[in-house]
Amino acid sequence: MPECLDYLDSLAVDGDEPSRAALAETEITRLTSAWRVLLDLHAPDGQGRCPHCSAWRRPHRHPCTVWTTAHQHLISADGPPAHRTGRHGCVADRSTVVVLAAS
Repeated sequence: MPECLDYLDSLAVDGDEPSRAALAETEITRLTSAWRVLLDLHAPDGQGRCPHCSAWRRPHRHPCTVWTTAHQHLISADGPPAHRTGRHGCVADRSTVVVLAAS
């Protein structure tokens, strides 16, 4: 699969005008369909969990890393986020600090 993606990248960058037009006509629809299926698999269930990433003993809250990565690369106006490291790195635009109000 990586070879196929590499080929599409090189065709989009180095291909002539007719090749890029043919690429747009065929591959964009295929890629958007694939992303829709992937995002549907990772859509939240009734309990707010990702059903595809969750296991009986290890439920994963939505959005999972697949959903977050897709959103950052496909929807976010800023493009892919800067590289974040560590298990508790900030995801998307959510703050890593929680402020509790006195009640």
